[in-house]
Amino acid sequence: MKIETDEISYRRASIDDVEALMCCRVRFLNELHNHPDDEQTEFLRKSLRQYFYKAITSNDFVAWVAEHNEGIIGTGGMVVWQRPSNYGGLESGKLGYLLNFYTIPEARRKGICTRLLNELIKEARLTGLRYLHLNATKDGIRMYRKAGFAEPDDTELELRLEYGILPRCTNK
Repeated sequence: MKIETDEISYRRASIDDVEALMCCRVRFLNELHNHPDDEQTEFLRKSLRQYFYKAITSNDFVAWVAEHNEGIIGTGGMVVWQRPSNYGGLESGKLGYLLNFYTIPEARRKGICTRLLNELIKEARLTGLRYLHLNATKDGIRMYRKAGFAEPDDTELELRLEYGILPRCTNK
C-alpha cells in the first residue's frame, strides 16, 4: 500500500476507535518485546478493551489517530492523572503520561507520530496540564527530544511488586 502524506487525516479518537487503539497497542507491544500472538495476548486485548472504554469515557485517556483510506494507520495517546500538588508547575497535580504511539510499518518515516505528538501536546495545554512525561523507545527518543522532552531533574525509581506480595515493613 502506498501512503501519501497529503492523503492522511488526523482526528481525536472517540469511543468508536477502541478496537483500533487496542490493536495498535498490542502490535506495538508485540514488536517492542518480540512477543508472539498467544493466550497472553488475548488476555491483554480484553484488558485493553476494558481500559480504553472506561478511560476514554471519563477523559482519563485522550488519543489521536491518523487515518488513510478510512483506516487507522497511527495512534498516540495520553493518560491524564493526578497526584498531590507541589511547587514548580504542578499546582493542580494533574499530569499527562504519553504512550501508545504506533504507526503501521508501511506508513513510518512520514511524520505521523510527530503530528500525533503535537496534537496531544495541544490537548494537554487545553486541559490545563503543565507537565508531560513518557518512556521513550530508542526509535522514538529523537522525536521526543525535538519536541522539547529532556531527562527529569529527579531520578525516578521503581519497585515491581510481583504476584501481589508486598515487601515486609518494620516499625523502627
